[in-house]
Amino acid sequence: MARLTDRGVAAIKPTDERQQISDDLTPGLQLIVQPTGRKSWAVRYRTGGKMRRMTLGQYPHMPLAEARTTARNVMADVQDGKDPQGDKEQAKTDTVASVVDEFDRFHLSTLKSGKNALGFLQRSIVKEWGHRPVRDITKRDVSRLLLNIVASGREVTANRTFAHVRKFFNWCAEHGYINQAPTDRMKMPTKEESRDRFLTDAEISLFLQATEIMAAPYRQALRLLLLTGQRHGEVVGMTRAEIVGDMWHLPAARSKNGLAHDVPLTQAALDELEAIPIMGDAGLIFTTNGTSPITNLNDKANDALSAMIELAGTEIERWRPHDLRRTVETGLARLGVAESLIDRITNHISGQPTIRRVYNRHDYAAEKRAALEAWANHLQTLAES
Repeated sequence: MARLTDRGVAAIKPTDERQQISDDLTPGLQLIVQPTGRKSWAVRYRTGGKMRRMTLGQYPHMPLAEARTTARNVMADVQDGKDPQGDKEQAKTDTVASVVDEFDRFHLSTLKSGKNALGFLQRSIVKEWGHRPVRDITKRDVSRLLLNIVASGREVTANRTFAHVRKFFNWCAEHGYINQAPTDRMKMPTKEESRDRFLTDAEISLFLQATEIMAAPYRQALRLLLLTGQRHGEVVGMTRAEIVGDMWHLPAARSKNGLAHDVPLTQAALDELEAIPIMGDAGLIFTTNGTSPITNLNDKANDALSAMIELAGTEIERWRPHDLRRTVETGLARLGVAESLIDRITNHISGQPTIRRVYNRHDYAAEKRAALEAWANHLQTLAES
């Protein structure tokens, strides 16, 4: 053992044997000199009854003073009961793919939207960095991943991916997989422009498949939104007293625009309603407790989206229950239904001049029914395709 100096370290010559020279000023610190002349620093310590060696860095890239400071920090960790070399080895096995599995097991699996979030992570960071240690992922890695998504024209997907990736790395930091999340101080990659979301025919086909196996009354609520084009809150608040034969009479008190509204029910809509078991005495249709309407349809829409993504094998832009109403409006227009009639079907007539409403008492029930029948037939065709 010797007290090492900068000049002494530089002057040490290689021999035929590997040399391990301890520093008497810093317990555990060793200078390793290879027969090739290559020099490096290591620290030796005992933990769990076993001796461990941890490489600190190469000389002269790491000078003597830095090696001593680093060795002291390692020994301080050992005094605190840690195993720095063991942690270093574990970090190599904590790959992005394996930690995403842990994230799913301990966190995502407890969330209703967890399957959708896992899909984003698997299609992004697991695909790109699955084999890499999670500790090695840098801010530049994340930035490059998101910029590539934006460059492909998928701005919304880039933002959704960032949101899920940020939550993942925050969880990793919270649970000790990494010291700091690489997403810290990063902003959303793009500013989203407001736009109208509706489901394409291909997405409608997936939607019908995804909701086929959903439990009542959620399947029926989502499907009735697509069959009728009515507002989310008006549908889930539907009562059995409002259904008379094949007509739904929405009272003014429950209508968003304060106007009573009649909605013709197609056979497909009636079939969905008849499949819902009666529960409680309140007369509610979409209820799971018999006393109040369901309130978690957005979560069920996310479940349907996850199922659609799994069926499609590719990402699908997120949609909400209200987007099904817009899907009906768009679909009816494509079928040649006049915009004025679409407004009557969806009860978008609050802006109509009062004098016209007074003198035009025609209820357009037959025209509305014909349009909704055509739409139901279109949906049936998509379901069978």
